[in-house]
Amino acid sequence: MAARYHFLSEYVLTSDREAVWATLSAVEQWPAWWRWLKSLDVVREAGSDDGAGARYLLHTTSPTGYGFSYTTEVAEVDRPRRIDVLSSGDIVGRGRFLLTDAPSGGTEVSYVWLVETPKWWMNLLAPIARPGFTWNHDKLMTDFGRGLAKASGGELTMVHNATLKPAAPGFYEMPALEG
Repeated sequence: MAARYHFLSEYVLTSDREAVWATLSAVEQWPAWWRWLKSLDVVREAGSDDGAGARYLLHTTSPTGYGFSYTTEVAEVDRPRRIDVLSSGDIVGRGRFLLTDAPSGGTEVSYVWLVETPKWWMNLLAPIARPGFTWNHDKLMTDFGRGLAKASGGELTMVHNATLKPAAPGFYEMPALEG
């Protein structure tokens, strides 16, 4: 059985929402500002102007040196508020970026990432390696927030990474959209 993970990364950036949206939507440019993303291949161009239908193959490394590749498809877009993605390969699951205006100005970004590890050895080691996998994820996503802020012309003023434990209420459920 695949090990499941429920990650949440939250950021506050001084950049305005349009700048953050433009940077986040330009997936082909991510390797220029996210140091752990070593390369990105466009597998399929978007089927619409909002980016839905685009598919990318991402080749990533981690702070512990482990490399992995996965395909991400932009499943649904609600501009400039939400991007939903589906992933397959070394990471299988779905994710959701939500952007809102920060009360202090700038932009709040949250990313929920519900994933499974399809590799047998990762599933075998999950009971003891889960803290290490989580640490890797948190380092990757903290750097993602820093890069996103800089690439969108701002600064990262807050980052928070959290992981729901498998027995926690709401584990592996995508949060409902408000309004």
